Amino acid sequence: MSNLINDGIREGILADVESMNTSNILRELVGGMKPGISESWDQRVAMADRDVVIDRLVEKRFEEACR
Repeated sequence: MSNLINDGIREGILADVESMNTSNILRELVGGMKPGISESWDQRVAMADRDVVIDRLVEKRFEEACR
């Protein structure tokens, strides 16, 4: 039963994160825009593997939800 609940939570988080653009996903992963980040931000977004950052944010949100 617990695995079904966890799977449902992850699926909901995944749907939400997939609807975000890559820039917003990266912003959330790094904790928001910090001084000095904006200069190289476009390059970081362009070089990001979207699937990897989606997975990282889903795991981050899931861990926060389980606390």
